[in-house]
Amino acid sequence: MALHPTIAPEDDRSEQVAVPWSGPVATPGIEYEPCIVTFIDVLGFRSLIANRTAGEVHAILHMLRDVTRPEVEPAPSRMSEVRLRSQAFAEVVSDAVVRVRVYDTQQRDGALFWELLDLLHAQLDCIGRGVVVRAGITIGEAHVGINGEGPVFGPAFVRAYDIESRDAVYPRIVLDLPAYEAVRHDERLRSEHHEADDELGYLDDLLTVDEDGWLFLDYLRAGEAEFDEVGDYFALLAAHERLIRRGLEAAGDNECLRNKYVWMRRYHNGWIEGMLSELAGGTRDSNSFVEEYGVWPDALLRQSLIAE
Repeated sequence: MALHPTIAPEDDRSEQVAVPWSGPVATPGIEYEPCIVTFIDVLGFRSLIANRTAGEVHAILHMLRDVTRPEVEPAPSRMSEVRLRSQAFAEVVSDAVVRVRVYDTQQRDGALFWELLDLLHAQLDCIGRGVVVRAGITIGEAHVGINGEGPVFGPAFVRAYDIESRDAVYPRIVLDLPAYEAVRHDERLRSEHHEADDELGYLDDLLTVDEDGWLFLDYLRAGEAEFDEVGDYFALLAAHERLIRRGLEAAGDNECLRNKYVWMRRYHNGWIEGMLSELAGGTRDSNSFVEEYGVWPDALLRQSLIAE
């Protein structure tokens, strides 16, 4: 039988006694379910607290919550409405956001793809606001509650946290390789209209493999298609460049912090150099940009390169 300690008064700790715990051993009806879990961390939060007003920090956290919060859907009124389609639930804890997306649903809509697309939009929004994030994504067992009321816990939550805090290292959103591979054999992660190779092709449009072998959200490449106007995309690249330059300057002799922005610089320069190569080779059209802005994009891209 489990024992619940009774704390004695401050002056009589030597006579503490243990009495039987009469509460339930476990909450009935609480079970894990298959979920996609993402743990997102705001990097440099200590610096934000030190250098920005409470109102500014509040605005940043609300921004991050809003761009990761799913659209509100009516609560299910009957069992047939429960888990109709994949749906993400988000919780904000200080400088972190935890997203849980259920995928064992009546309709298969490509849950992992939609989770990555949501995260892409969130990361692009954060860059535009000068906020750097890092995240880990995995699949597995977790508890989120029927209507997302929580609390969120479970093995997949722990795994996502470990990926973010231990493996992601740099300002990138990292996907656990077993989650990617699971698309091959778990049809619940795929759209009901797609075979495994089709679904993986859509994921590949959003992901790339880093030098250390980790899959991460290729936000500069994948993000280009999310802008209707080419000028808006170039504005994102400019914001990305400014964010890196400020980060490198602020890092000073802090090697750990500097390495994060060195990674961002390598990623940024690699993408810019790729765009320049495509323009030179004729595989990327620049006419629409010239027509709208009256200048060739080559010069702007070269100015965006960040020297080491």
